[in-house]
Amino acid sequence: MLETRHIQELDSDSTIKHYWGYADRILPCTKDAGTCAYLDSVYHAHQISMLYTFILWAVLGGALMFMLSLRYGKSVARSSDIKTPLRRGLDSLGSIGRRWMLPEAPGRGFLGRVTLLQVTVLSALLGYLLIFSLVGVTYKTWITPTKNHPELKTIRTGFGGWGDRVGALAYALTPLTIALCSRESVLSLITGIPYQHFNFLHRWIGRVIFIQSFLHTLVWTLVEGRFYQPQPETYTAFIKQKYIVWGIVAQIMITFLYIFSTSWAIRWTGYEFFKKTHALIGILYLGACWGHWDKLACWMIASLIIVLGDFGIRFLRTALLHVGYRKGKPGLGFHSANANVQHYGDDEDSVVRIDFDFKHSAWKPGQHFYLCFPALNIWQSHPFTPSSLPDGRSDIQHHTYLIRERSGITAKLAQIAKATGGDSCTTSVILTGPYGGTSTEEAASSNLLTVAGGTGVTSVLPTLQDTFTVTQTGTRAVDFVWVIRKIQDLAWITPELTELKSWMSAGKANGLRVHIFVTRETALPETSISTTSSGSEKGKGCCSKRAKSEKNGVVISSSDDLTTPQNNFSITYLGGAHPSIKDIVAEFAERAAICGGRSQVIGAGPMEIGTALRSAVARENHASRVWQGDESGIMALEWDCRS
Repeated sequence: MLETRHIQELDSDSTIKHYWGYADRILPCTKDAGTCAYLDSVYHAHQISMLYTFILWAVLGGALMFMLSLRYGKSVARSSDIKTPLRRGLDSLGSIGRRWMLPEAPGRGFLGRVTLLQVTVLSALLGYLLIFSLVGVTYKTWITPTKNHPELKTIRTGFGGWGDRVGALAYALTPLTIALCSRESVLSLITGIPYQHFNFLHRWIGRVIFIQSFLHTLVWTLVEGRFYQPQPETYTAFIKQKYIVWGIVAQIMITFLYIFSTSWAIRWTGYEFFKKTHALIGILYLGACWGHWDKLACWMIASLIIVLGDFGIRFLRTALLHVGYRKGKPGLGFHSANANVQHYGDDEDSVVRIDFDFKHSAWKPGQHFYLCFPALNIWQSHPFTPSSLPDGRSDIQHHTYLIRERSGITAKLAQIAKATGGDSCTTSVILTGPYGGTSTEEAASSNLLTVAGGTGVTSVLPTLQDTFTVTQTGTRAVDFVWVIRKIQDLAWITPELTELKSWMSAGKANGLRVHIFVTRETALPETSISTTSSGSEKGKGCCSKRAKSEKNGVVISSSDDLTTPQNNFSITYLGGAHPSIKDIVAEFAERAAICGGRSQVIGAGPMEIGTALRSAVARENHASRVWQGDESGIMALEWDCRS
């Protein structure tokens, strides 16, 4: 089959030369001079293509090893004195990188809200692919006779070799794009970067593969359907071959993946349709690519190993959490958590709070779990960050989640909570995790600024609490900034805020300042903090049914006490405006410089806050001061991009 395609004929005097990843070649060539020269160029181009795919992965592997070494070097350097050249050098490089690479890249409408660093990495990869897609290809045309058709001339060109080049690069990129979207990410283990931050590269490399596959298909359609003679006999015989049929199937599948991963398609079909079809069609695409060109099956095998490993570890994580325990005691079978669900707010500002206890080891503050609600949809799970602080001394962990009502599963959660008329209801929960990075170690040695918008408080609150319960702050500066729409939103975390205020009053939270900004109100309403439901209790305060709450055996007072004036605890009403993130960060930087040491900023919430934080934090990095031994020129940012 392949010999026919490559116009080779085997006889008793011929020898076969094997090529890795390509059809065997028959030597010597017994065709006309033009055809033999064409075959020389095709096989040479293939050898170069294989070399470039290996170089691609060698560069990627080298980059990963460099990042691993950099992580290790930082850990070693931080154990040394600030004046050592190693530490000052690494910290200065980090400060330079944040200064120039942390702000968002231009072209938000096209690229999305991504940093200059992400765009730089993508540009470097695209530059490599562009250069090595064009280098090493023979740009020449041969006009050769057509067998049994002396009146027809066949056009042979380096066009086909170029088509094979982009196809080979597409195959080589496939394991990378799958690794970039894996929840159980090897890349995260090596780099320390949470898996969700790789989604930008996953999307764009997927688009590159789509373009490469389209060009590969177009090239060979033109070659077999136009350049080779006679027609239509040549193209008809070509299109019926098994490997071509599999190629067509693969092209259809990757076209489906591209179209239905666009933002408009996701809005039209829904996120759950996208997530399920993306995984299913993606796996089938790997099989179709394998069938199309099994000589490069190594890339598909690697991709399948990543996919199956990802799903397998997810299943194992869930099983380890839920199998063998019931109500904190050993027992057989699979057991879910039983969660209390409470609704807050009105239809315009609707939030659900979920609380439950479950037996498992402690997670790290800032990590998140995937939650599945079997009573609502057994096939869906979504990532949420606990706002509760894990207890490393206990094997029973308390989970608290704040979930804003949107569409889909969150709307169903709010619906069942509203149906109780203000009382809490219960539902079963299956959790998988924990996932994501944590800033606990960095925050422990830094001045800490936490900035949250709305339910993004769940991502920053545990790290803030951990600062005063585990790591202790000493004389460091710690600011907690929370931007909410209405004063009644304080009810979401009444126990936690009350606890913070009590720590501040008792002198257990030295250096802590709390700033709460209310954006949609100008003054304290008559009913300041309330839980609103669709039942008869609508409009009453959140304490109408829960005058007091209990946390860790301690009774916490009414949430109305949160508005009581207190030093370093402020509530500001903006009346339709928003706080200046730039000014907040600049003011904190001045305060941190007085306290001394580096600063860590942790943020979560609406994307607009993330945009402002990136620019503001970048401005506060000063490499010249860091090189002189002044750590106040270091300010790092950890942004929860899932919020």
